[in-house]
Amino acid sequence: MIASAVVPWGGLVWCRAQSGPDDSHFVWRKNGQKIKACIMEQSHMLLDGRVHVLSWVKDSVSENTQYRCSFISKVGNVTSEVLITVEDKDSSGQDAWTKEFDTWRNAISEHDKMMQNWRKTWETCNKRNSL
Repeated sequence: MIASAVVPWGGLVWCRAQSGPDDSHFVWRKNGQKIKACIMEQSHMLLDGRVHVLSWVKDSVSENTQYRCSFISKVGNVTSEVLITVEDKDSSGQDAWTKEFDTWRNAISEHDKMMQNWRKTWETCNKRNSL
């Protein structure tokens, strides 16, 4: 099992991991409290049977906030956390943040399309090899 650090990016907080099939899940906490709203996940089966899983939380903060992502699996548990520090509450950086968020959202969409195409190609190759 491999898990990476929680990473804040443009209003999203990300966590990723790899594990065996169907044996894992994420648990998110914000300032110590378990959260369930605004959590998204994407998973993709790898060739060796492991699963690559992304999880992210869409949130906005107006004060210092700690996020903790725990990846729970039969193999073991891994926890990563990040403290987001709010330095200035004015909206002077809002335009840059919005552009960054849109760029990241487009990247996720493109990644998902690429993974779906990869899966279709792989399944086609497997069907040809089994004939």
